[in-house]
Amino acid sequence: MKQGQDLRQLVGYQLQRASLIAERDARRALEPFGLSPAKMTALLLIRDNPGCDQTALGHALGINRSSAMRQVNILEERGLIERRPGRDARTNALHLTASGEEQMATMLAAINAADRALVETLTGEEAALLGAMLERIARPSPRPRPRRALPDA
Repeated sequence: MKQGQDLRQLVGYQLQRASLIAERDARRALEPFGLSPAKMTALLLIRDNPGCDQTALGHALGINRSSAMRQVNILEERGLIERRPGRDARTNALHLTASGEEQMATMLAAINAADRALVETLTGEEAALLGAMLERIARPSPRPRPRRALPDA
């Protein structure tokens, strides 16, 4: 379908299109492991933050505590993570299991291959620049962004 100039110039629209393609490719890459990109993200966050709890994980994923608990339950059922006693009686510390550690290299290789394919039409310098710009856009702002009034319809 034809995209007019208005759509082509909207950064948010272009980011969304790229995100949909990246999500599709990541799902395909992780399918053999029975993981979604969200579960892989949770697994990586747990690996990089050993001992974190479900609340911290949910916050990092941008999901509520009960959704984080579902993610944790699935990863635990698959033997990739384990719950250990947390900082108090109400929390659990999350850690990768030995099996989770072993499988991580293979899963990362698959997702990294999908990521490389996503930017294969870019030079190395362009891919690095794109990554830096996306990180900058996604970085939390120290102050709220001003709301702009919508034009009268």
